[in-house]
Formats: sequence, structure tokens, C-alpha cells
Amino acid sequence: MEKRNLINFVASWFIILLGAIVLVLPIFNITNIRLIFIVMITIYGLVNVIKNLVLLEFKEYSSFSKGISCILILLALLFVDINDSPWNLALLLFIWVILMSLTKLKEADYYHDRKNKLWLFNIVCLIVFILTGILATINLYCAGDIQILILGFFFVIIGILDVMEPLVNHLLGKK
Repeated sequence: MEKRNLINFVASWFIILLGAIVLVLPIFNITNIRLIFIVMITIYGLVNVIKNLVLLEFKEYSSFSKGISCILILLALLFVDINDSPWNLALLLFIWVILMSLTKLKEADYYHDRKNKLWLFNIVCLIVFILTGILATINLYCAGDIQILILGFFFVIIGILDVMEPLVNHLLGKK
């Protein structure tokens, strides 16, 4: 597996691990949704920025764009209190899904311009990501522990979608 695929693979497993950790937090009565959401978005953004810095030689900036979208959501969290209303959390998550979808669409366009077959896979992953984001956003109108579970499952699915891309890229490269 080449360096770019390996780094994307490891970073994606880290995101799956983050989602799995969040899934067990309600067991330990850790239900501060604001803190958990801030930590999740911060870690996701940091992972993508670090991934971008490591992969600078490949001139691929989609991870940097994902990091910027996380920073924008963190800035919005300074002005919006998500503990008061689940609408605020749903709105911020929906905005983040939109920003991430634009980045994923640009990435698919990049592969399409290079006549790489991975563009079709990225479009399918984009559609699954958008549907998962909408479902997560719709279901955030429950108690705090349920919100945490929904966010945990959402990040596990994001990680799984991100893990599949380097695997498919590796398999397509072997042909």
C-alpha cells in the first residue's frame, strides 16, 4: 500500500475509534453533549489537518478543507448554545454535513478530471454520507445520551466510508 493510502487508512481507523469511544460514554454517565461535540469536531479537524501536513507532497488539499469546515463549526459553537435546544445541535451538524459534502464533491471531481475510476466510488460515498448526515440530524431531538449515541454512530459511519476509499484505491491500483 502506498504512503498516501496508508496514512488515509490509519487516520480513518482513528475516526472509527473516536466514534466507538463516544458510543460508550453514556455508560459512564458522560452526557455533556456540548463538550462531546466540541471534542469530536476538534479531533476530526486535527486528524485531517495533520493528515494534510503529512501528505503535502501529493498536493491533495481535501483534508485541509475538512479541517477548515471543522474550524468554522467550532467558531459557530462560540455563538450557539447546543445545550438549550437540540435544534441548534441539529443545525450545526447539518451545516457541517453540507461543508463536508462540498469537500467530498470536489474530491470526486478531482478524480473525474484525472479519469480515475475512483470518482464513481466517491460519488456513492458522498450520497451515503449525505443520507447518513440527514438521518443523524433528524434524530437529534432526543435526550442527551441518545444524541451522543447518534453522533457516535455517525462518526463510526464516517470512518468506515473514509476507510473504504484507500482500500478501493489500493485495489484499483493493483489492476
